[in-house]
Amino acid sequence: MMDLSTVDLTQISPEALEKELEAKIGLGEKLLSSLCEVSHVTGCQKLSKRLLQEINFLRKVLKKHDVKIEHVKCTNLGHLEALVNCALKHSNGCSGILETLELRTDGGDSKRVCVDVVADNGQTWIKVVARNPKALSLLSAGEGEFGQRTVTDQAKEFLACASQHPYHFKAPKVAFFFASGIEIPLANTLEKMGVEVRGSRVGKAQCFLDESSCESEVEDSSDSEEDSEEEFKLSIGNGKYSCIDDDIIKSSSPEGRLNLDVTAMIAYVSSLTNGGSNFKFKEPLLTQQAKWERERPAKPLLDKAFEGRKLFCCSTAHRDFQNIIETLGGPAEKRRADLLLQRVIVIPDKMSKRTEFQLKEGGKVKPRSRKIFGTGDELRAITVTANEGFVRAAKSQGLSYAVLVHESRALSEGKEAFAEPI
Repeated sequence: MMDLSTVDLTQISPEALEKELEAKIGLGEKLLSSLCEVSHVTGCQKLSKRLLQEINFLRKVLKKHDVKIEHVKCTNLGHLEALVNCALKHSNGCSGILETLELRTDGGDSKRVCVDVVADNGQTWIKVVARNPKALSLLSAGEGEFGQRTVTDQAKEFLACASQHPYHFKAPKVAFFFASGIEIPLANTLEKMGVEVRGSRVGKAQCFLDESSCESEVEDSSDSEEDSEEEFKLSIGNGKYSCIDDDIIKSSSPEGRLNLDVTAMIAYVSSLTNGGSNFKFKEPLLTQQAKWERERPAKPLLDKAFEGRKLFCCSTAHRDFQNIIETLGGPAEKRRADLLLQRVIVIPDKMSKRTEFQLKEGGKVKPRSRKIFGTGDELRAITVTANEGFVRAAKSQGLSYAVLVHESRALSEGKEAFAEPI
């Protein structure tokens, strides 16, 4: 593509402008195809949609043969390119793209904050900024239009929002990535605020084409209802386990506490996870879970999580687990349940305040799950669960819980006598 910073924009021919626009469209198509590497990440579809909208707009302009310098200069592809590259760079551990979160203000109001890339399995929030360094500094110095928000304004919002949405009981680290660089004084200001600054630093503004008045880096407030209701996918999407490093759990819960959901205890003692997966059951669900178990054993994941940690469960989980085992468990499953409960500390139900006052029952938010997850939240323990429906429903209400999600496994020993060995 032409270096527009060295060209007299008024002297560019229509043919040259069309070639520039074609190059921009080619860039957009290349970015769109590269997103396949992060297609499993929540929000990738939203980013793809934005890219496609930009590409289609430029195609329409090109088709009319009415290309103006503004179409080339003011395209949002520069920001989208930086966002895509950031997502790809953090693809290992990226758990969200364009994730919208609620920021509650002291006055009781709320607003939406859009995190461009959620990295490090949720531990880091990244905002991508593609404006030129000089424009950013001038705006922060108060030389922008009235009401125009500065990068420091955005930093304050991100830091406040991060404190309200902890990841495993710690506020996520906030990082701003400046794709076109940032002047040193502004970088120093952001670092003093507690923001990690990424991108090249310049002592004086470099000679970039000033796209600050054109390029859109707005928050997510313009998203359509369809975007905001995009299906929430857990990092274990399609029955695959998320890559959870053991050190993350340790650092997130200093005392090594785990809160066990009923689903976790059932999975741990099930015959399926203890050598009984080589069957084709009459029940399709058990047959499916047996296949998953042969492909992705659940017990090693749970053993790794349990190792060296204190295991807790609330009284509701303890009571219901015992009732289920007594009713449906086979002899070996009952013995394993007794051994597991010898390792578990049973505590009274005590929901955290945010669970009690913010999380409404209904749909996937059942009274039992509300007590179990709420007690784990109050205990500041990671809840081990297969109840992804609750996690998804709670997130839709603005509450994210510290969880280790595994695939579900049902009790199966009593069904083996009627099953077909594989």
